[in-house]
Order: sequence, then structure tokens, then C-alpha cells
Amino acid sequence: MILIVKTIFPRSSVQQAAKAFTLLAKLPATVKRQGPYFHFDENNNIQTMALYFFSGAQIGNEERKFVENRLKVFSDVPGFSYTVENGLSIEEALLVVKKGS
Repeated sequence: MILIVKTIFPRSSVQQAAKAFTLLAKLPATVKRQGPYFHFDENNNIQTMALYFFSGAQIGNEERKFVENRLKVFSDVPGFSYTVENGLSIEEALLVVKKGS
């Protein structure tokens, strides 16, 4: 399982968001991140997506809190919001489907 973090903020806040990004603490060795990947939408917003991988097999409240605490650095960015979602690999999803049958 991974955590998928999606953010959105107006283009007018790009300087503040870039500064906040430089303030992020280095990730511990037990956490890997892919991204962020950027999308510029038709409403003049910047959307990002990043994938967080943890060394443990399960992702629970501790891992979610870790990611949410990292995002606090963006709290002063005007218009910034985010979501954190669980994501399953195909193997994990098939196990869930199989258990539900």
C-alpha cells in the first residue's frame, strides 16, 4: 500500500509554495517518495501528485500523520489544500477482491 498525496493551489501562490517546498525536511530512509508531478489546470491552478512508499507492509495512522505533518509547511500558502489517499498495488487489490468473494 502507498499513500497518494494530491495538492492544489492557485498559480498566484507558486512563489510561496516553492519556498515552502525548500523547507521540507529530508525524508527518513524508511520512506520513499515519487514526485511531485505537476498539472496546470484550466482554472489557473497548479495540481500536484506525489506517491509515498513506506518500508512497513501496512500503512496506518502513523504513516498518514507523518505525511500530513510534512504538509503543514504549506499552511501559509494562500489557497493551498491537499488530500491523502490510500493506494493499492494490483497484487494487493486482487487479494482484497479475493477475500470479498
